[in-house]
Amino acid sequence: MASIGRFFADPGDTGGATPGIEGSPEGAGRLGAGTGFGSERTATRGSVGDVPFKLSRDSFLAITAVAWADGLLRAKETKALLRAAEAAGLDGDDLAAVHQATQDGVSLDDVSLGDLTGWERAVTYAIAYWLAKVDGVVNAEELKHLRALGAKLELPQPKLDAAASAAFDVACLPGGHRPEKYDFMALADRLREKLPSLSRDVRPE
Repeated sequence: MASIGRFFADPGDTGGATPGIEGSPEGAGRLGAGTGFGSERTATRGSVGDVPFKLSRDSFLAITAVAWADGLLRAKETKALLRAAEAAGLDGDDLAAVHQATQDGVSLDDVSLGDLTGWERAVTYAIAYWLAKVDGVVNAEELKHLRALGAKLELPQPKLDAAASAAFDVACLPGGHRPEKYDFMALADRLREKLPSLSRDVRPE
């Protein structure tokens, strides 16, 4: 397992002014303020073709567990989750396993996340947060599972808040509230801006 210490905040991580899952990140983004975010983005893209980030099957099984928190995964949520998985480079048996989990459900206790890098942990949480809010509200069970995911990822609250804020910022872009229009490239950019130290903690190609 990676050392927890390297995930803690450093002077390079602003973290964003957001209350994370304890409240709403609204107002935290000030989209485009001095960054070019949401217009002509110039941040570094993903290192694998046009894939904005790479995540494992286990990451998406954990995300599915959060989405299943209330015992029901709606068609819109399923499509959104599978679109995110494809955007993260999942295919073949891994994508099929995630799709099956959306049908049958999965427990967060059965998923191992110990091998994730700091960057993968942040992206995993950001997508889980976005998916929990895709229907416009985070209910009590989803909130409980988001907290459990945050604990399992072993990221400190300021970094979890920053990841949630990044996901919210992208949802505020034109069309971003629609799962089929959510911009995962923009999410990767925003996460790099808010969590620069974690953006360097990537898995070697």
